[in-house]
This record gives sequence, structure tokens and C-alpha cells, in this order.
Amino acid sequence: GEGIGDDAQALRNNVHQLMMRIGKLAQLIVGQRKSSDDSLDHKETPESKKGIKAAVFDIDDTLFDMKEKRFIPSAIEGLKKLQEKEILVILATGRPPQTALSICEEGVCPDYTVCVNGHRILDREGKVIADHFFDPVLADEVYEYCRKENIGLLWKYEDGIYEYIHSQAFEKFYDKTKTSRKNLFFGLRDSALPGGPNGGCLACAKEALSAFNRHFEGRCRAVAIDGESSDLMLFGVNKASGVEEVLCRLQISPKECIAFGDNLNDREILSYAGIGVCVGNGSEELKKLADYVTSDIREDGIARALKHFKLIE
Repeated sequence: GEGIGDDAQALRNNVHQLMMRIGKLAQLIVGQRKSSDDSLDHKETPESKKGIKAAVFDIDDTLFDMKEKRFIPSAIEGLKKLQEKEILVILATGRPPQTALSICEEGVCPDYTVCVNGHRILDREGKVIADHFFDPVLADEVYEYCRKENIGLLWKYEDGIYEYIHSQAFEKFYDKTKTSRKNLFFGLRDSALPGGPNGGCLACAKEALSAFNRHFEGRCRAVAIDGESSDLMLFGVNKASGVEEVLCRLQISPKECIAFGDNLNDREILSYAGIGVCVGNGSEELKKLADYVTSDIREDGIARALKHFKLIE
């Protein structure tokens, strides 16, 4: 109806303004950066020895070994030591809350969790402090486009993950944890249930992904995870925008933050933070953007980087 259209337009205007603000911040930070190399002997940045108040971590293939389906013990110990030194631990992940908070089973309770690539933010108690939804009109348009173009589609809702259009590429997401399939549903979500999705994933080749982004330019975008799948986000919403919301609440500046990641959906957060670290098993493109490249996570890359920057002993 007319009211829904007005709400959708207002939402797009708001996220566009947010994106412009983030873009200006990113330009200021990135403009001061030098290119990193792949060496562990990389230069130390001015903030490396002191002044870090928050550490931001991606989960999959940064803290969590996707091949062995386990959290890296040395990384978990590193996070515990950070919290002992009163450095905030913030997770920034594409995972929904149900699987993002599985890290609590390892004895680490994050101070904040930026879920679904910035669309939902939780505090230490698991309370939602910010939410960004796809409006139903846009979600329907995405579904119709994907159905027509034979693109796999899943949506991440508050009560679980709904696979609207099946793709074998999604199977790796469903096996991340022992309980991942518990909140998994197949088929379209009941339209009578309130609220739109917090984000989603596509499954398609690179050419189809580029065409999708051209079609929905300025409204939503998909960022490649690998050659088969991608994260689907509202335009202007990403891990950096989510972390910015948290840091603004706490009056912490980006320069007082260090961020760790491995893939292209970590690009904004590594550029936003005062220090951006890419793990050795990360994408080559992200390594070029990072301030520092540590070793592979299976070679204790997270712990080694934290020690390199003198954040833990």
C-alpha cells in the first residue's frame, strides 16, 4: 500500500545518509594508510603499543576453523586475556545471533555482538540494542528477481534462517555448529509473521552477482564470500556501520580499535578501525587493505597478532 511504500522510501533515505557518513570517515582513515605486505615483520602503527580500548573479531576462519569446525584455542585464550585487561571484545559476523553466540560455550562472553553483517547488534546480556530490517517490499523484489534468475536465496529472520530458493552452496552454512540446523526452515516464511529479514545470502556465479548488484544499486548489495555464495546486506549497512554504532555509544574512537578479519565482508571494518589485521589464511585482496597480516589461524595467527601489538603477554 501507499504507507508501506512511504516507509520503504524513508528507510532507504536513512541508510543512504548513514552510508555517506561512514564513507567520509573511511576516506579519512584509509587516506592515511600505507599498503601492508604478507610478512610478520610488518611495521607497527602508532597505536600498536597503547590506546586500544576495543578489539573487533570476525568469527568464521578468523576465530573459528571452518575446516575442523572448532574455535581456535589460542584465539579464545587471547580474547579472555583482552577482557582481563578491560579491552572490550566485539564480534562482527555474518552469522545470526543463534550461531554467533556459540562462542559463549568456549568461556568467552563478548561485550557486544554485531550480527548479520551489522543488521542486528546485541549487548553482553544478549539484549538487542539496534536492528536494521529489509522492508517487505524490497524483500519480495529480491525474491522475485532471484526466482527469475535462478539464484539461491536464504533470509535471516529473528526466529531462524529461511531457505527460499535452495542451493547446495548453502549446506556449508548449515553445518557450522551442532545446532545450526535447529533454526533452519525450508520454504517461504509465513507473510503474516511480523518483521522483515535482517539480511540474507545469495548463491550464484560472479557474473550473476554483479548483475544483481547493478539491479538493486542503492538499495541492497551482495558481497562475495567465495566463488559460490555471498552475503546480502542493506545498502549502507555492514560490519563497520554496526561497530560504529557500538563505539559511538561508548564514546570510543576508531583509532582506539583494532579489527581482525579474513574475507571481503570484513573490508569496511578493517578500513574503519585504527589497526586492521588480516589473518594469513584470508583473501589476497583483504591482505592488501590491511595494516598488518598475521599468520594462519591454525598457526595461532590471532594470538601472535595480539602479542605483536602488545595487547596480551
